[in-house]
Amino acid sequence: MIRSSKTWQALAATAAAGLVLSACGTTDTGTGAEEGECAGKIAAMGALSGPNASIVIPSVDGAELALKQWSEENPDCAIELVRHDTEGDPAKATPIATQIAGDDSYLGVIGGAFSNETRATKSIYADAGITMISQSATATDLSLEDPVPVFHRLVPYDDYQGQAIAKYITDVFGAKRAFLVDNSEAYGEPLVARVAETLGDVVVDSDKTEVGQTDFAPTISKIKAAKPDAIMYGGYIAEAAPLLKQIRDAGIEAPFIGGDGLYGADWGSAAGSAGEDAIIVCPCAPIEEGETFAEDFEAEFGEAPGAYAMEGYDAMTIFLEAIAEGNTTREDIEAFVDGYEGEGLSKPLAFDENGDVPEEQVAYYAYKTEGGALVPDQPIELG
Repeated sequence: MIRSSKTWQALAATAAAGLVLSACGTTDTGTGAEEGECAGKIAAMGALSGPNASIVIPSVDGAELALKQWSEENPDCAIELVRHDTEGDPAKATPIATQIAGDDSYLGVIGGAFSNETRATKSIYADAGITMISQSATATDLSLEDPVPVFHRLVPYDDYQGQAIAKYITDVFGAKRAFLVDNSEAYGEPLVARVAETLGDVVVDSDKTEVGQTDFAPTISKIKAAKPDAIMYGGYIAEAAPLLKQIRDAGIEAPFIGGDGLYGADWGSAAGSAGEDAIIVCPCAPIEEGETFAEDFEAEFGEAPGAYAMEGYDAMTIFLEAIAEGNTTREDIEAFVDGYEGEGLSKPLAFDENGDVPEEQVAYYAYKTEGGALVPDQPIELG
């Protein structure tokens, strides 16, 4: 499933040959590149700074690596990746989306990376007809409750993730009494609700936290009273790490599990010794050391690929393949992405009628925290 550099170069060379014939024959519809021009921008929108940036930056770096490799084979095609830091904040993401949507040089968007910012911006992109490919936004409602035609994502939605986490709690932890905590936001709240629905009577109690919260004494008291044999948190690293530290400081030893919002390179350092053996569930397949992608990524950025790096690479690849086939307007790129099928780094790539990963491609993996690092634990079979 990992595409080697030689394979990529062969594909790029083929695409370049087609580009000479097809891109120059396009006509301008008023949105996108000028007639016959192989040029434009792809935006990457997400938290590139702040406490949760480690969940986003690797995917944008992956997109940059895909563009770099492609551009080396297509030197006459001026495609630029432009990074936009939203800090994961919908209020900051909205004016950024408005700026991108209003600039005809932008042909596509990689993002949003988080569900809240995606929910706040997808109608802006829909009105402008600019295609989104999210590498990591997982809230179910983004596609099922309020669909827009330009929205696509490379990860399954949280109904599936909730099932995967619940299955691990019961089948691996062997838990009979689970305590659930969510971050009161668009990502954590529905994810925990799905876990609770799947677990049923196994849930003994639950609680909510707030973004920016640092003192979790009320939640700790509830956990102590409930005497759980498993604890699940739906949210991000910034709150999960201090929460887990306070859980362990209180002498509570129940195993801890979280969703992909904790799958960041700084999870281990943020949680410290309290994070040892914590389980993180993610729809991101393990990246094996020694694979071409891992080697190329480390050579380019000086570190191993992290969260959703392959998905970022895949998102950029889809846009580049669209351009290579002569699609230089937003309208044409949207049509290309809607019908896309290909073999990606992360999985076989395609989108259903809602822009989601087809059910047959849904897969989840558990990672265990060992010595501050997230290491593959086991796949989680659904169904």
